[in-house]
Amino acid sequence: MSDEARIELTFRLWGAGAPEAFEEYIAHLRGLLPRHRGRFERRVEPVEDSVGAPDAVIVMSFPDPASVDGFLRDPLRGEPSAEELAARAISRSLITDGRRRASPDDAAADVVRLRHDE
Repeated sequence: MSDEARIELTFRLWGAGAPEAFEEYIAHLRGLLPRHRGRFERRVEPVEDSVGAPDAVIVMSFPDPASVDGFLRDPLRGEPSAEELAARAISRSLITDGRRRASPDDAAADVVRLRHDE
């Protein structure tokens, strides 16, 4: 894989009603990225009045599967203070991975509307 190819992780996060803790949790995740050669690619906010939609969708990218695994297994993600923060900040999360971008010049998908169909 070329140095420019990246594997993206998408985090869909639902807040637990503590906006400051929610932002602190996202900042904590961002702070771990350099340890794993990760990049914060983008953050998408939900469409207003979209019932059931996540409060934020975060996309991060990594150069290879080992970096993704390292990030997901990072002991700093599971340390007691981080777990307490996550418990205050996040009521639900969904992580998906596997999308590879051939290069950073590839256009990212535009999110027009986030919906929850149930």
